[in-house]
Amino acid sequence: MKYSDIKHSIVAQFSQERADANKTVFAIMGPPGGGKSACARDSFCELGFIPQVNMFELNLSSRDPVDLLGMPNTNGEFTRWVPPEMFYKMRKGVGKCALLLEEFSDARVEMFNAACRIIYDRFAGEWELTDQLYIIATGNRPEDKSGAMRVPTKFAGRTRRLDYTENLEEWCDYANAMNFPIALVQYHRFMQGAALVDFDASRYANATPRTWEDVARIPESLPLSLQQENAAGSVGSGRAAEYIGFKQIMNDLPHIPDILKNPTTIALPSRLDIKYAVMGAVARASTAANFDAVCAYTDRFEPELRVTCIKDAIKKDPAIKKTKAYYNWAAANADVLV
Repeated sequence: MKYSDIKHSIVAQFSQERADANKTVFAIMGPPGGGKSACARDSFCELGFIPQVNMFELNLSSRDPVDLLGMPNTNGEFTRWVPPEMFYKMRKGVGKCALLLEEFSDARVEMFNAACRIIYDRFAGEWELTDQLYIIATGNRPEDKSGAMRVPTKFAGRTRRLDYTENLEEWCDYANAMNFPIALVQYHRFMQGAALVDFDASRYANATPRTWEDVARIPESLPLSLQQENAAGSVGSGRAAEYIGFKQIMNDLPHIPDILKNPTTIALPSRLDIKYAVMGAVARASTAANFDAVCAYTDRFEPELRVTCIKDAIKKDPAIKKTKAYYNWAAANADVLV
């Protein structure tokens, strides 16, 4: 399932007006660095939870079962356990709370036993938690060889597993919204998603959505040779070389103002990689004021390329949809516009 489908499923489940809507515990599993944790946090925020107020995180792989008990207090006739602050804030009677159990598939068996008591009985050790606790767990898959182990059936039987898969268009939407380099977005579109995830546990650096985001932070002021070495440290040398090679193409593109000044007469690129590059640059430069020229230019390209360009432009500047040029374009492209 892609990011938006998982989020939609979780929000719909937890929004039901029934007393046991929160009894389902989701276990999002997928390759490392894909965005599982971000999806869980986003789902909780969509439901109105606020981090560190009524939304908390517990990394099961870095804790011991005794951490859930807290500290013993020997004042009085018998020992009482004083719970950790997190669980005190989720105590019985406080109302709605959200708990994200991170890296559950990397945890030891003893921690699974403790976690099972949380997700099924709503107890942390001897401490009773709110009956309005909403829980999502995230973990990697054993087959990715990232340190994850087989999940005990006791835990699996108490959770609903959702398998996370990366989606190119959703990643591109996110990348554009975060103002990633145009070349990076269009490189992945040109590769049709093949480079978004390239994971091999025997390598130090692997291509994942998380490591590509790190590549997006590489200073543009560095020479391309240094940018490539830095990118290799995040996504591996092969993918880094491909990306920087594509990025060099961007430097040879026609000047965007020249394209918009002469949209019907300027020469079109013939190579597919250059077409992807120029479409990305035009989308970033699109506004409601110049959209007539944008349409005139993009209409000279293949349907898939022009539709993707216009969609990116609209997401960047929603005012475009109110222009006469957009209405005319949408009518003319109704057969290919989804």
